[in-house]
Order: sequence, then structure tokens, then C-alpha cells
Amino acid sequence: MSAMATHTAPDAPEAPGVSVARALSVPTRAGIYRRLRTEGTPASAREVAEMFGLHANVARTHLDTLSDAGLVVTGRRKNPSGGRPAKVYVAREQAEDGRNVTVPTGSQMAVGLLVQLVADLPDAAKRLEGLAEAHGRKLVTATGGRADQRAFEAAAVVATEALRTAFPEVRLADVGDDQAYVEGLEVGLRLVGEADGRLGDAMARGLLRGSMFAAGTPVAVEADSGRVLVRTDAQGSAVPSASGNVDARGQTYQAGVVGTMRAIMALRPGDHLEVLTDTQGAPAAFARWADRAGHQVVDVGRIRDLEGKEAVRLLLRKAIPHEASAKAVAGASA
Repeated sequence: MSAMATHTAPDAPEAPGVSVARALSVPTRAGIYRRLRTEGTPASAREVAEMFGLHANVARTHLDTLSDAGLVVTGRRKNPSGGRPAKVYVAREQAEDGRNVTVPTGSQMAVGLLVQLVADLPDAAKRLEGLAEAHGRKLVTATGGRADQRAFEAAAVVATEALRTAFPEVRLADVGDDQAYVEGLEVGLRLVGEADGRLGDAMARGLLRGSMFAAGTPVAVEADSGRVLVRTDAQGSAVPSASGNVDARGQTYQAGVVGTMRAIMALRPGDHLEVLTDTQGAPAAFARWADRAGHQVVDVGRIRDLEGKEAVRLLLRKAIPHEASAKAVAGASA
């Protein structure tokens, strides 16, 4: 492939007509995007068709969908024989390479002071990791994330693209069927890492675990200064991440249950909802309501948030229709 091409300016796309999740929900299309990222050079629809054994029109449709989602930018490549220039596609992150990131000295000092303050709190790394995990979920939700196919690779692309809205340097490396290395988070977290590497690694783990779960795949994460290993957590050993949150502290348990009912309606079957409460007897009330509604209480425990405030944390799994029906039948026959 010739690299003689000019592509459009890599400005952020305005109001894309296709969400990242939808664009990457088709495995072939996710594979095309991965190939464009890996190769790093512009490719025409015909060249992509040859790579994947597709008809050129089918490849063009996939590429245009990726373009509509803002994942690739287009340009024109001169024809050596002097004919009509070919339309080519290049991964947006490749088009954006080479930018310089500078941080004002005052910002470095401010972040350093804040990190020192946080580091003195009990279980600082664990709490910060939890907050980062929640933010990772929010980033995926904000970009219309979740890979419908729930394949690891597709979920990894959805998650990293969502993280790129806050950390432009993030990229996938060596992605496979059940694990991948993610690079670039250390750039966005550089100031935190320089002040306290332990907290920087905790934030990286939380961001990736939260974004991957929201994209459809629970994972285990190992962060170690730079490349971060993300692998499927098929055993489900870790407590699942929540796709939504309800803070019912300061409310009666009746009001907390009502708020939880409303919040869980917006989730997909099988998603998890985190509820924080401080009302005595509330866990039992939530458990009774969840049982009647067909939902499942996955985890209950006492925690402290980053400000040191105590809470009872409940993790609820939204009922899946066929499971709820089976439970109702079993209850009727009992």
C-alpha cells in the first residue's frame, strides 16, 4: 500500500450518525478497524476487501459506517497512473499521532498536592480505584457504548474509544480473543503517577475494569507503568461492576426502594445497579423487594467513600426475563 495520501483534518467528529458501539457490534467491522489501527497506513475499500475476502461494496459499507461513527477519517490517494484518486481510510488515532502534550507547572504542583492529600486517607488506592471504575462506566455510557456481540475484542475497542474521549493517547495493542494490552493511559495519568505511582496504577485499573464491564465484558486488570494487561474474567471472581448507581443515604428505605425501582428500569437485563444506603434495616427491605421483582442481590457490604463517609453498599442484578419467569413458576408450584 502506498502511503502517499492526504486525509481530512483529525478534528473530533460532530454529531456522528452511528454510535461507536453499533459500529463495532459487527465482528468483521471491528476486525477492519483493528487492522487499520495496527497497519497505521491509509487503505482503500478494495484493499480492505482483499484483506478480509469481501466484495468491495461490502467493505466500503463497513468503512463508511466506521467513518460515520468517527473511528476513521477519509482522504484521497493519488493514482500512480494518473487516474482518478482513490478514496482511502485511516484510523483516527493514527491521524492524530504526533501531538505534543504540555502541562503547566502550576497544574503539576496542584495535582501533586491533591495526590498527597488523598494518599493519606485509609485505603486510598482502593477507594480511588473504585471511583475510577465508576467513571470508566460513565464514559462508555456517554458514548453509547456496549458491544452487542459481547465479544472480548469488540468490547475492548468500545472501552478504549470511550476512554479516548478523556485520555486521547489511549490505544489497544496486541489484542486477542481473551486478552489485550492497553497503552497510553500513563500519559493522561502522568501527573498522578509521578506524585504516587501506586495511585496512578489504581486509577488505570479502575478505568479499564469499569469501561470494559460497561462495554459488555467483565475483566481482570494488571497495571504496571505503561502497558496494562486486560484479560477476560471468565470465572467471575471479581465483584461485577455496576452500570448504574443510586445514593439513598439520608433517605427512608421506602424512598430508597422507589428510587432503585426507577433506576433499574433504565438498565438492560443482567446489568448491575449499585445502591448506597445508611438506613437501619434497609438491606433486608431491598432484598425483599428484589426477590419479589425477580432481581438478585449479588453483594452486600459496608464501605467508606473517598470522603470517609460510611455506607451500606448493595449490588443488584437486574432480572433476565426468562429467569424471572422460571422463578415465578417455581414460586407458584411451591
